[in-house]
Amino acid sequence: MTTKYDPITLSILWSRLLAIVDEAGTTLQRTSFSTVTRESNDFAVVLMDKYGRSIAQSGISVPSFLGVLPMLTQALLKDYFPPESWAEGDTVMTNDPWLCAGHKPDIGLVSPIFKSGALIGFIGTIAHSPDMGGALWGAGGRDLYEEGLMVPPTKLVIAGAENVTLFNIIEANVRVAKQTIGDIRAQLAANEQGISSLMRLMDEMGMENLQTVAEQVIEASERAMREAIRKAPDGTYRYEYDADGDGLENPVHISCAVTIKDDEIFVDYAGTSGAHPLGINAVMNYTYAYTAYPIKCAFSPDVPNNEGSFRPIHVTAPKGSLLNAQKPVPLGARNITGNILHAAVFGALSEAVPAQVQADCGAACWCVVLNGHDTRKHQDYVEYFFLNGGYGARPTMHGIPTLSFPTNVANVPIEVLENSAPIMVTEKSLRRNSGGKGVYDGGAGQRFSFKNVGEDPINISILTEKTKTVARGLQGGLDGKKGKISIRPKRFIAPKGLDKLMPNEEIVLDLPGGGGFGTPD
Repeated sequence: MTTKYDPITLSILWSRLLAIVDEAGTTLQRTSFSTVTRESNDFAVVLMDKYGRSIAQSGISVPSFLGVLPMLTQALLKDYFPPESWAEGDTVMTNDPWLCAGHKPDIGLVSPIFKSGALIGFIGTIAHSPDMGGALWGAGGRDLYEEGLMVPPTKLVIAGAENVTLFNIIEANVRVAKQTIGDIRAQLAANEQGISSLMRLMDEMGMENLQTVAEQVIEASERAMREAIRKAPDGTYRYEYDADGDGLENPVHISCAVTIKDDEIFVDYAGTSGAHPLGINAVMNYTYAYTAYPIKCAFSPDVPNNEGSFRPIHVTAPKGSLLNAQKPVPLGARNITGNILHAAVFGALSEAVPAQVQADCGAACWCVVLNGHDTRKHQDYVEYFFLNGGYGARPTMHGIPTLSFPTNVANVPIEVLENSAPIMVTEKSLRRNSGGKGVYDGGAGQRFSFKNVGEDPINISILTEKTKTVARGLQGGLDGKKGKISIRPKRFIAPKGLDKLMPNEEIVLDLPGGGGFGTPD
């Protein structure tokens, strides 16, 4: 390693690296074909050193993707493609849930970065594909194999030449090949953009490698995180949390023990429910990402995320449980489970650092997938949109309406949604007083309803949460109101799973409010 950069130069370099991954993220967003990437920002870009350790990541990113891209790259180096097997212009693809982001729709692309013929780092993207075949994305798959095509780590691009066979296999297995292949090419473009911008920076600064800046950035982040943890009282803090499961008769339970010991945190999920028959199970790397992220937010929110931020955080869950799923259990809707882990973690930490946590959010982000044939355009479609309940109240602030945590996927504009599928949105409004009361109140949920205005049934996949349970308040704050799903004309619809929305039927989604913080007057 060369002489260290002085603090000012390091700060400038770090800012430039963050700008590079943000620029790559913009490239991905603007060149993608699907609404799930283009409108909802369901992606991430991460710059890593030659060991696969994260240095910088895009600001508009989903937390699960941020943590797992380095895990994926390190696994590729260890078990699939050692350093000497990479060539300039390569890109490796996989959607293996145990290596990547926990379910098959999330496609990871990792490209090596070379300078003067030497491997100096990697850039990776993960994006949620509109379709990977199998059952329509959601909780409806009965096992892993019903959830579509799984691509083991394979070179999608070999020294600049596309692997046509792999592209053809993907195209033959998905519903909307134009969107899926288009999004994969957008990921390739993002990686290429990131590498090109990095080369310009390195030439400008006379840099031959990334290791000096990587070591300093990682060390600074790790030091900041350890210093913040050290200020908290040592001890083991526990929290028990119930969630909907299938939303009918098969709930799940999360048991969380957080141990603070000097400058490290250990999270143990022993006592959590076993694997669920619905596809709401989470693999260990996904569980780690959604556990480490709220801890990072509580202890060191202002330091950009990278390898150093997560070194002091250790997570375990029983093998074969809901949070450490093993083949062949279904995983499609693992996001529902991951997005409620913050409530268990913050609940445990509220005893140790009550001023640094927030109450439970009104929903793990509700997800709706629409699929069918649009006679208006004479073409098939697969369209996603996400809905948020109320944000949990904080020690000094009311919860914000219709904003969930920790995911940060964006809303799809109504005009875009109605143009993309044969539906008409009939209502989008706040559910007043749905947040839990407290010194600070939880945020309000929303009502969102839409009607099938087409000539054919719409295949629909629904993912909801807190239709039987509620968002829990903290420190005496009251719970939020639970959510509800219904169909007009009235008939049964499951809170999670696959169904059909017939012509002229209307679905009404009432999302839950967030929990309150502090005992109300």
